[in-house]
Amino acid sequence: MENDDEIRHRRRPRIALYAVAGFVPIVLAFAVFFFVVQRLGRNNYQAMIEYITSHFNFFQMCLYIWMTDTFVLPLSPMFVFPMVIQFPWYFAIPATGLASALGGVTAYFIGRLLAKVPLVNRGAVKAHDKWGATIEKYGVVFVLIASILPLPFSAVCMAAGVMKLDLVKVSLCCTTRILRMALYYFLFVLGLVAV
Repeated sequence: MENDDEIRHRRRPRIALYAVAGFVPIVLAFAVFFFVVQRLGRNNYQAMIEYITSHFNFFQMCLYIWMTDTFVLPLSPMFVFPMVIQFPWYFAIPATGLASALGGVTAYFIGRLLAKVPLVNRGAVKAHDKWGATIEKYGVVFVLIASILPLPFSAVCMAAGVMKLDLVKVSLCCTTRILRMALYYFLFVLGLVAV
């Protein structure tokens, strides 16, 4: 006869399948947003860039990046990179990368606060009861993947906070946003992203 651990292991759902199914609607929502922004047209995009360039300094651009990576917003840090590339790479990449990483850590702390909300806490407890070992083992990996790939980084960091993953590991994973900002920077510098 099977013991309790074997039954729980057999019933444990495949976390990868649930993660993909959960991220698909979010990624689709962001794709629709980017499609709508592109439909605005090149002239409107240029006008927006000129407005930001004339009204925002580099600190405010980093503040924008921090906000987009802290809160679940249909915005992207990429929107300010046509202006960020005016600055040398050795200054722009670390500054924007750290602003983005700080946004992820802030989102983590927002998740910790959300865990105090009874409804959110009940959901977190249920998720931990079902997938606790998997969350402990692979939760930080999801943060790492979201920090590099075009996934909702702030939402994943908030979820990491709700699930009370290790802050140091989450913070280290967030620093890989520097690679993401470097990618944006060089895509714009090389003209591979239309301005």
